[in-house]
Amino acid sequence: MKKLLLNIFATGLALASITTAQAQRYLTPVFPSASKTANVVYGNNYQVLTGTPVAVDLKMDVYQPAGAADPVTERPLVIVLHTGSFLPPVVNGQPTGTKGDSTIVQACTDFARRGYVAAAVDYRLGWNPAATGAAGQDIRTGTLLNAVYRAILDAKACVRYFRKDVATNGNSFGIDTNKIILGGFGTGGYIALAYATLNNPAEISLTKFLANTTNASYGFVAGQSYVNQAVLGDFEGYGGIAGYNNPNNSVGYTSNIQFVFNAGGAMGDSSWVEPGDAPMVNFHVVGDPFAPYGIGPVVVPTTGDFVVEVSGSQSVAALANADGNNNCMINAGFTDNLTTYAMANTGNLEGLYPFYTTPAQQAGPWEWYDSTITVLTAQALGYPASAGTSAYTNSLLTNPDMSKAKAVAYIDTIMGYLNPRVVYCLGLTTGLNTVSNLTANVNIQPNPSADRTVISADKLAGDIRTIRVYDIIGNEVYSQEGINDDRFTLERNGLQSGLYIVKMSFDKGEATGKVVFN
Repeated sequence: MKKLLLNIFATGLALASITTAQAQRYLTPVFPSASKTANVVYGNNYQVLTGTPVAVDLKMDVYQPAGAADPVTERPLVIVLHTGSFLPPVVNGQPTGTKGDSTIVQACTDFARRGYVAAAVDYRLGWNPAATGAAGQDIRTGTLLNAVYRAILDAKACVRYFRKDVATNGNSFGIDTNKIILGGFGTGGYIALAYATLNNPAEISLTKFLANTTNASYGFVAGQSYVNQAVLGDFEGYGGIAGYNNPNNSVGYTSNIQFVFNAGGAMGDSSWVEPGDAPMVNFHVVGDPFAPYGIGPVVVPTTGDFVVEVSGSQSVAALANADGNNNCMINAGFTDNLTTYAMANTGNLEGLYPFYTTPAQQAGPWEWYDSTITVLTAQALGYPASAGTSAYTNSLLTNPDMSKAKAVAYIDTIMGYLNPRVVYCLGLTTGLNTVSNLTANVNIQPNPSADRTVISADKLAGDIRTIRVYDIIGNEVYSQEGINDDRFTLERNGLQSGLYIVKMSFDKGEATGKVVFN
């Protein structure tokens, strides 16, 4: 599978080395590097790791384009949530579980080099996967759902933090508050999907989310939802009880997001998806033993004990398509290799990319980790070195050929499939060095077209000097220099059916348009 991924994305990797004049912002890396502002405190709230709630600062690392001047002053924001099963690394039986995971650093760097601002976000941890006996099922399910809920509130506090920063602090990170993308890997994928869909108390009061027994130690009441909003606050984190929830995290700003992606997570219940939810893109290992591809159980990774039944990426994508939430992708007409592969292996579901691995049961193939660092992490937490070695070895059971090269190949594939959809659905302009945006001064008709279309510019734009045509993943498929006229006929000349991005230069600036060939 690693070889297949590397071959599929060879074109995308080659694009990373071309000049910024040809590269396409958001689709390919156009900046030489990324800068990081570490440990920005975006909130404070109560974490429950060992029984007594403890107030903790909520932190993130913010990545921005670097190494070249950026003419764009308000950039899309991508918030990225890490994996970790809601417990610290090693404690969770894994080497991963923080904003500093190699996967998160790589993804945020990749986003920033493409021209986004990316935030690697830590959130509150804590649940009891080891509960056994007659009450064990209730404790495992209930504490996990409470962990998910707290993490959703943290992610919303993070979104509000950025909007407050724009309103009151001069937009420290240069973001566009109308273009916020939320995504996550593994556990972070669960949080992102729940964030996008969970908005009604009835959705956390389904039968499977009701306590079977009363347990004062965990605050469960038989027949009532495991998630007690009177204690933890409402869906924005407002209200609740002092000592269990801090409602004062960037109050009064909206937590709306415009796009969601999930890699290896699932959704608490399929009924959460409704028309009007944000567009969603899902990536999933079909044989993932911990998060089902379709509908199936979540189990404790270290013991295999049942926790709750959830809806995996395949189910989520089917519902998002059926409800019209992914229409912006469905109508785009993508024809690149990654789309062709995904469609052929999903029954033509848009917004779903399946990974078939050898062996079939793998989890988090986009992750890589170091045995020495894992041992040092264990010792820093007060555990013996053997605990770190065990966590590292256990993770190799479901990622047997783990390596940085393998992980980066998967992340490249994720970037190659995800970013064209973000660009199209959010209407992002992909030109890097735009002096003046003259898009409104250009007309492309007919569009869609069967064989040719005429590009014309008004007097304010002046004559067209050059035209470059790109496919949806950023490959330049046509260019014409020295046009020097206010009209140009773009011939199809064998281009495949689908969407193409047309970039035009003028003496006074640039324009970007879209053309679809039927």
